[in-house]
Amino acid sequence: MKLAVLIADDQLSKKIVTKTVALCQEFAEAPEITLIHVVNDKAIAEDVEVGVDISENLEEDAQKMLAEKGAMFSEAGLMYKTAILSGFPAKEVTKYAGEAGLDMLIMGHHDLSLVQKMTIGSVAKKVVQHAECPVLLIK
Repeated sequence: MKLAVLIADDQLSKKIVTKTVALCQEFAEAPEITLIHVVNDKAIAEDVEVGVDISENLEEDAQKMLAEKGAMFSEAGLMYKTAILSGFPAKEVTKYAGEAGLDMLIMGHHDLSLVQKMTIGSVAKKVVQHAECPVLLIK
């Protein structure tokens, strides 16, 4: 089984990893696990200091975050790999899932207010709508 876990820079990610590790330990055979983070430098405020390489900084932060969360898999005896994608999260995750032939995608879901749902939607909603594989949402 091939599964991927979308890791964001938030409190929910630790819960997602904890639940995913427990799920993976229940499988008869360890799944092929990929930890994904999407870097979206287009969403960064325009008041960033001129001359600062935002993409490089975001990628370094993503590597640290994935290594930190990946340590939880390693401690449980589970092997994993990482993927840092660039662009709009929902689009890049669904594209990756299709290209990688994933059997399952695991990600968090934040409760949004009605106004937020109407104006910006949610990454989770878009992934569920467009992914070709099952999506497990953890909130």
